[in-house]
Amino acid sequence: MYVNDNDRRLQELFNEVVEKHGILFVSSAGNNGPALSTVGAPGSTCTSLIGVGGYVTPEMQLAEFALRETTPVSPFTWTSRGPCSDGWMGVCISAPGAAITSVPQFNLCQRQLMNGTSMASPNAAGCIALLLSALKAENIPYTPALIRRALMNTACKPNDSDEFSIGAGLLQIHKAYDYIVTISSESPYNNVLFDCTGGAGRGIYLREKEETITMTPDIRITIRPKFFTKQKCSAMQLNQECKIRFGCHLSLQCEPQATWVHHAKYLDVSNIERTMDIRLDPTQLTEGQAHYTELQGYDIEKLQLGPLFRFPITVVKPMSVRQKDYAVEFNQQSFKVGQIRRHFIHVPQGANIAIFKFINHSQDISAVMNFHFISLEPKKSFRLNEYEKMVRVNAQSTYECVFKVQESRTLEACVARWWSSLSTIDSTYSLKFHSFNVSPSTIHLSSTQGYERLDVQTRLQLEDIQPTVTWKYFVQSLRPTASDTKIQCLSHRDLLPGGKQIYELLLTYNFNLTKASEIQPKCPYFHELLYDSEYEAALWMCFDSNKQYLGAGDVIKDYTLKLEKGDYIIRMHIRHDKVDLLEKVKDLSIHLQHKANGIPALEFYQTLDGLHTQKKKFTSSKIHPGVICPIFVTTLTEDKLPKVSSTTGVFLKGTISFSKDERIKKADICSIYHYFNEPASSSSTSSGSSNAKKSSNPKKTSVLPSISTTTTTTATTDGSNDSPSTSKDQLFQEALRDFKISWISKLDDSGKLYDELQQEHTHHIPLYLARIQQLEAQLKTQQQNKEEKLNQIISIVQDKILPVIDENEVLKYYGQKTPTSSNGKDLSQLKIDMEKRRNWLIDSNILLGNCLCDLPSSTQDMKQLNSIYKQLQKHIDINDTKVLNFVYKYHLANKNYGKAMKILFKQLEEKSTNELDTKLLQLYQMLDIQYLVQYQERLMLSKYPTTYSPIF
Repeated sequence: MYVNDNDRRLQELFNEVVEKHGILFVSSAGNNGPALSTVGAPGSTCTSLIGVGGYVTPEMQLAEFALRETTPVSPFTWTSRGPCSDGWMGVCISAPGAAITSVPQFNLCQRQLMNGTSMASPNAAGCIALLLSALKAENIPYTPALIRRALMNTACKPNDSDEFSIGAGLLQIHKAYDYIVTISSESPYNNVLFDCTGGAGRGIYLREKEETITMTPDIRITIRPKFFTKQKCSAMQLNQECKIRFGCHLSLQCEPQATWVHHAKYLDVSNIERTMDIRLDPTQLTEGQAHYTELQGYDIEKLQLGPLFRFPITVVKPMSVRQKDYAVEFNQQSFKVGQIRRHFIHVPQGANIAIFKFINHSQDISAVMNFHFISLEPKKSFRLNEYEKMVRVNAQSTYECVFKVQESRTLEACVARWWSSLSTIDSTYSLKFHSFNVSPSTIHLSSTQGYERLDVQTRLQLEDIQPTVTWKYFVQSLRPTASDTKIQCLSHRDLLPGGKQIYELLLTYNFNLTKASEIQPKCPYFHELLYDSEYEAALWMCFDSNKQYLGAGDVIKDYTLKLEKGDYIIRMHIRHDKVDLLEKVKDLSIHLQHKANGIPALEFYQTLDGLHTQKKKFTSSKIHPGVICPIFVTTLTEDKLPKVSSTTGVFLKGTISFSKDERIKKADICSIYHYFNEPASSSSTSSGSSNAKKSSNPKKTSVLPSISTTTTTTATTDGSNDSPSTSKDQLFQEALRDFKISWISKLDDSGKLYDELQQEHTHHIPLYLARIQQLEAQLKTQQQNKEEKLNQIISIVQDKILPVIDENEVLKYYGQKTPTSSNGKDLSQLKIDMEKRRNWLIDSNILLGNCLCDLPSSTQDMKQLNSIYKQLQKHIDINDTKVLNFVYKYHLANKNYGKAMKILFKQLEEKSTNELDTKLLQLYQMLDIQYLVQYQERLMLSKYPTTYSPIF
């Protein structure tokens, strides 16, 4: 059983639409050929749907594709082929797969040549619509079962065609009409659909070597008639009278004839299911080929009706490779236009890499070739084990490719000449297998384990190994915000047949980028196939912090978004008609994949002792078949990661290859993951300073950085001479002081506490920072007495903070070419101390300037503002983002409106916020520039939407 079965949720819904409501559903087969078992959902996987493949005619080649020569009718190279994983044919009929058609006006052209089964299925749907119109005009009743049988039994099969690509044949709509008219009044089968199952599903599909080396045991086939009424109502009911009278005597035969299928010759069927046993003998079939037949049932008394049911049987008998070099060659192979050669090869045990080599022997003819290699695995999409390449191979040239294979499984090597590549070429091609097995097969590393042992082995031939790791993605795990998670009922339009209401689960994920990056949102819980998923939709949308839409995608494909530094939101929309299933994924995590750049390479060692001593690194080695070569690989530490807010849930994702051959390195041998933990926090130099940092400013303030100081009236510099008890008492007093300071901003009335601490610690800057933080909080919540509070802040900065800091000492330090210590301090400690002081100077002057600018214009002291502006120029670039807000207010106070506007533009370029755009709007209004006011108002409506864009 593979992924594209008929029993998935959406397939069941599609079948219900047809069988219970009488709707004809036409769908494309897919464009994933030319290899077998590439049909797509839902058209080729649902029993009740009409799956359509694409073909090209000589008339289309001349009129649409402007070919200089024509070729017979043939399927397009790219059209998907059957069978499905459970043996179902997959393709019902074929229709023209190209057209010159009208296109929407946003394409800026009148018409366009388009091709694909997405052109073939609308063609077939249009033809079927004409058929239904004619039947209605003649008052002839019909059902989906009758239409489907008429289309398949009257289809035309071109010469040299195969059922895998065209199904029953090319659509002949006029013959289908004649078929229905002829049998409409006398056939009891107009309202009957035969449901045939057996083996693994709706057919028999033997593909692996162990399935074809002996005769199969008996395979039970079940034939079940389904009855529908002749009425055209949407809710079709079973016709009991029709069931009672129904009975037929069927003749069974294989088409094309197949002596390797042993089955009964006749079967009598009434209104209940019948079973019979068949047996297959694939032992005498030709190796390396696919063999197909259909077990068809005919009414003995009405042979003109054609097959009433078709039970497809496909047997692939793989060939073996040469044991001396594990290769297979195909010599003197000629290719006409559109010709396809398929070879089915049993991959040797242990092999996981194949090298394909194609040589064009023609003297002067280049050829467009399509190389398609596929292996199938249970419950996996063929795309996971697929390699396809379309190339132009010039005359007297060679093409080579390398790809992964699955050991001990059947590999289809499909070599196809492109349908429009004219003339005939002669060629030779070959496949050679290599083996690089590693244990464990998927490598998981952790930063805490230090190393991992890898056992490398080759099972086929002597190989040169040289391990190489390629990191592809740096992955962050995101969890949804619980407060924003909700399940809601969708509109009245979102109903399933029978009135079932569809619900939506909305999940919200917040993340921050510290630098510009390309991201890929991925949801590993949902697999990559749309129509095989239990959940009918899982779509995401990305927004910035202003609710501006940036991009969207689904869980099927890889979607890349280029984002700048900043905060972002991803909203995931998941739909289902059962609320309990949505409840189960309310805590669904998603992965945010970044391209891995600048990640150090892992180191490999020959022995564990060599890893410990960092000697005897593993470079390359030759290993013989069956010999295990141990390799020890180191792990990375958290400091090697790109800068992120947290390493929790962070991991690296990549591939590791072991071959020294550069050709084989292109094929990813196995996956490697590297997980990280939170890095250990560095210990503080003293517990006292650590406590001060934690308690002096518990909440981040927008005024000054939360930096404490040891400059107090009681601080001593010779603490090493104190006794241990005295030192502990001092640390206790400092901790008590810092605890009291931390409560200043929390108390409603902290004046008494502040005055008490001020008397004891006159020069302790964190005390004044806490007081400023309290005043700022009051300014935000209480607008009354604003001027008084601003003056209090100004007084604290001017009288308490700035006098403590010796500006000349700071200027002297940064003015030296080579800084020296005059008081015996360690130079590194002196540097940290001076950086603190300079930051205090800068932040204090910025705060002082902002408060002076916020005072009423009548009380502003321009002389003092000019002094502050000059002071800041001594210590910081005036264009630094840290000081821009003050510079903007300074220019407004000086009525330099152009310079103020320039600063706003610069800030908006770095990050757009509603606050900055509002300031710009107010500036336009102040200058009375009406057309800019109108423009800015409209711009803000689009830049800052009040709600998120809807997805449904």
